Amino acid sequence: MKNSALIYVPSDTPEAMSITTAKVAGVPLIVRGIMTLADAGVESIALLMAESQRQKVERFLERYGDKKLPSIDIITYAEPYRVSSDIVKRIVDGAAGRLLMINGNLIFEKELLANVRRTALRDGRVLLCEEGAHRIPVIDITPAALATLIDFTEQRPRSIESCLAQLAELAEDERAKLPVKSYTFLLKSFRDRAVAEKALAESIRLGTPGPVARYINKRISLPISLFLSKLWVSPNSITGFNIILGVFAGVFAADGSNYWMILLGAGLFQAASIVDGCDGEVAKFTFRCSKFGQYADTLSDNLSLGSMLTGIMAGYWRSTHSPIAFYVGAIMLATTGLTIFWIMRYLKRNTQSASLATFDTAYLQKLSNQPRWLLAFIRFGKYTLKKDAYSFFFLVFAAMGVLYWWLFIVALGTTIAAAILTYLNAQEWLSARSTGRAMPASAKREAHSAC
Repeated sequence: MKNSALIYVPSDTPEAMSITTAKVAGVPLIVRGIMTLADAGVESIALLMAESQRQKVERFLERYGDKKLPSIDIITYAEPYRVSSDIVKRIVDGAAGRLLMINGNLIFEKELLANVRRTALRDGRVLLCEEGAHRIPVIDITPAALATLIDFTEQRPRSIESCLAQLAELAEDERAKLPVKSYTFLLKSFRDRAVAEKALAESIRLGTPGPVARYINKRISLPISLFLSKLWVSPNSITGFNIILGVFAGVFAADGSNYWMILLGAGLFQAASIVDGCDGEVAKFTFRCSKFGQYADTLSDNLSLGSMLTGIMAGYWRSTHSPIAFYVGAIMLATTGLTIFWIMRYLKRNTQSASLATFDTAYLQKLSNQPRWLLAFIRFGKYTLKKDAYSFFFLVFAAMGVLYWWLFIVALGTTIAAAILTYLNAQEWLSARSTGRAMPASAKREAHSAC
């Protein structure tokens, strides 16, 4: 299989060369590049590195176990910090029609690859990549252009930086521009690792919808996730711990009379909401997203929510001894179950995700052929049904001593949500029946939640 990308270890300074295998958020820089390309669908990658770095990279990749990795061709320098003509020939022979060459010290996102490949490239030429007015250490090259380095390195081996400078002379007039929302960060020293980790965390926080999650929960969960990533804690272990928190939250909330026990239950539920973000964040930091993890995260959310709602219902009954608790509680649990059913049904039929969070981006945000008032109601109302929002308000109401008001608030909210989703599904079914054929399924896509 021909290589579509090559990640090279820079050799301009000893520090730049050694930092390539340094860990950022628990993963060596060069491995971050490999896993990012793998997420982008690249099936074959070449690595150009010093022989002394080879074993460390291979040993770390073993941690991913059964996760599908691209085919990796490791090429080592013939002599320290130099590229010989034999190495160039090997790279040319293994290159696909276009070869993306990326600095091993660059943190980037998979959107970079798609953006570069959208730009046309003539045979024998080189495409440079820019972020605004600045060059970033990524070039796209054809084998014919790469072959010009054979003569350049024939007399004596050259540094990788000299080879790249030579190739830049063949660059097209047009440059590939980095997408506005894409993120890149080049590490030049070990001191940059802390800055890179903070930037990675910030990119996750800013990409999180909902004010409570973005400005409260993520500011607490992301530092914890960075620490756990460095310890290589399993995301599924975090999910298991979160289930325990959620279940005990409902147990304490069911007290009914003791203010501090009820507040403790609401506090544990808020803590579970924060920890709920950690498993996905650790999975993103360390490239360990999985379908099983998505199912586990969804199970954790549902168990925590079910425990808390049952606790609120039981607590209201214990404090009032009114049968209204069971009438309203039954409506609340039934409509919550129906809402989750419609969401899971859509995800199973139209996506490859098992995460409830995917439903917003895959379905709700793409609704268009509905009345304006309904779209506006869905747009703003969906945030009240997100765990980060209602867990925060549970805590606020518990602090005010009126947590059990939420028995009625949640019952009303889930009833409206279940009614809207039932209406939308009925409308699709009638539309499909009237046309005499099944509605076309949405394009299947990889979605990461817990990511």
